[in-house]
Amino acid sequence: MSMELMVKAMKTKVGNPLRKLVLVKLADNASDQGECWPSYQHIADQCEIGRSTVKLHIRELEKAGFLRREYRRKGEMNQSNVFHLSLDGGAAPAPGGGAPDNPPGAPDNPGGGAGAAPRTSHSSEPVKEPKTLCASEVELAEVFEVFWKLYPNKKSKKDARKAWEKLKPSAELRQTLMTALGNHRISRDWTKDDGQYVPMASTWLNGERWTDELAPAPAAKASAFNNLPNHTPDMYQGGEDGPAF
Repeated sequence: MSMELMVKAMKTKVGNPLRKLVLVKLADNASDQGECWPSYQHIADQCEIGRSTVKLHIRELEKAGFLRREYRRKGEMNQSNVFHLSLDGGAAPAPGGGAPDNPPGAPDNPGGGAGAAPRTSHSSEPVKEPKTLCASEVELAEVFEVFWKLYPNKKSKKDARKAWEKLKPSAELRQTLMTALGNHRISRDWTKDDGQYVPMASTWLNGERWTDELAPAPAAKASAFNNLPNHTPDMYQGGEDGPAF
């Protein structure tokens, strides 16, 4: 795991919050030379997204120049790809947002047909129509989910969401928050004593703690992607379908 790459990944704009999460996970796995070889399923499990979604975002990251894939075979057996990260700037955000993901709590329409007809009320009381999230609110909710996955203290997500919605960070502030979070995750205060001094996310947001001055970070002892299992060789074996590209 490369601390330098983790901070660079946090600062990199890729045009999609889930794509950012995949890039951060790759940086977490990478060596100081920017190389890693996790399987697609391992990335999907750790980011809590689908395997096909992982492959989609990796393709877009490769198109934008943030990584290069090296396909590997050993005899008749496919092995997981080697990913070579390139986060030194110069790459433009990946074109388009990729396939849209449902916002948190938004169900799919399994029938695929027309929606239900609007209800008619014969009462004199006004009918309250269900609230529809606008595009900016959907994006804000998606970025919060990325923020929450990266924040090491998992207590009181409800309060953290309220603080996030109250803050309503602009695109510029969201970038500042993610960059600061990357620095705080590897700071001395957050890494000492197994992270017991990491504040709750709501406290961090309400108190504008991203502006705190940090003590120099100690030598890394564990993955900056907190609460993840230690990497073992069996996590990086390719599936029966190989790279599937």
